Amino acid sequence: MASDDLHSDWAAWLGAELAEAEAAALRAHRRERRRRGLGRALAWTGAVALAAGLGFGLVYTAQHGPAPRPAVSAPPSPAG
Repeated sequence: MASDDLHSDWAAWLGAELAEAEAAALRAHRRERRRRGLGRALAWTGAVALAAGLGFGLVYTAQHGPAPRPAVSAPPSPAG
């Protein structure tokens, strides 16, 4: 009888340890997925902000940049 009690205690302890290890692994997996998702969202946000900033800069420069210089087709004639 004592052997059966020892075996059932051992099996119960091992089952509890395995359940705890499985729960810890599941938590770590979920944490890693969340971290990857946040990193991906941050990368997309940065890319969109960069593209918007460059687009705004191009449009602003096109509208408010320096006036274009007139094209010179012939050298000026000497006055003299």
